[in-house]
Amino acid sequence: MIKKVALRVSTLPAKAKALAGISAGLAALMLAGCANVSSVQPGTPVTQVIKQYGNPDINCPSRDGGKRMVWTQQPAGETAYALHVNKQGLVGAPQQILTEKSFSILSNGEVWTRERVHCEFGPPANITRDDWGDDHQWIWGYRYMRDGGDAEIMYVYLGNDGARVTKYRSLPDEVNNPDIGGGIALYSW
Repeated sequence: MIKKVALRVSTLPAKAKALAGISAGLAALMLAGCANVSSVQPGTPVTQVIKQYGNPDINCPSRDGGKRMVWTQQPAGETAYALHVNKQGLVGAPQQILTEKSFSILSNGEVWTRERVHCEFGPPANITRDDWGDDHQWIWGYRYMRDGGDAEIMYVYLGNDGARVTKYRSLPDEVNNPDIGGGIALYSW
C-alpha cells in the first residue's frame, strides 16, 4: 500500500505538468486563431484558412450565395473577425466586427432577428433575461473595446420571446474596466 501511494505521488507532478502544458497550448491556439485570422489575405481559399486557423465559430449563408464565417474570442475577449467567402470559395478582407461602428448597423431600419444577430456578430459573451417590471427581454451581451480604449458590453435586447431586436445599448464592462472597479470590490465592510 505504501509503494502505491509513493508511486502515485511521484507521478502527480509529471501529470500536472503535462496537463498544464496541454491547457496552455490549447489556450494559445484559441487566442492565436482569432488574432491571426485578422491577417488573412483577400483571395485566399477558405479551405486554406480553415486548415490554418481551424473551423469558425459561426458559419452562415450570405445573401449573395456565399458564406459569412466568424472567429471570436467571446466570452472573455473583445474581438471577433468575420470573413466573407464568395461562391468560388475565396475569402474577402477580414473585418473586426465587435466595434461601435459595426454595432450601429442594428439601427439600419431593418428587422434584426436572433439568427441574423448571431450571424453578424457571432455568439454573445453572455445571455441574460431582464424580468424587471413590464419590460421582459432576453439580452445578449457582447464584450468589445470602445474607440477610446474602454472595455464595454453591447447589450442587444431581443424582446420577451427572444426573436427580434427591440433595442441595443452599450455600458461599461464592470469586469474588464479598471475605472469602474475592474472586478475588484469597491467597498469593504
